[in-house]
Amino acid sequence: MFNNIGSKIKGLAKVITWIGIIVSVIAGIGQMVMASNIYGGGGLVLSGILTIVLGSLAAWVSSFLIYGFGELVENSAAIAAKLNNRP
Repeated sequence: MFNNIGSKIKGLAKVITWIGIIVSVIAGIGQMVMASNIYGGGGLVLSGILTIVLGSLAAWVSSFLIYGFGELVENSAAIAAKLNNRP
């Protein structure tokens, strides 16, 4: 379960990113549908587009920290393995 944890953390970052992008797209489309059905268009359509674009961007940027941590764990494990095998 805890073997190769660095790559698992990096995989988790990718999954969280895609979930965030999908949720942003669904929320933006929902706002645009509600705007066209209830209010006849207007500001909520622009709000829906902004939700899609900015929400997807925020999900992508926020995953950098998690992915970077996974990279650090992976690299430190490789360094420790090299140090343990030194003559």
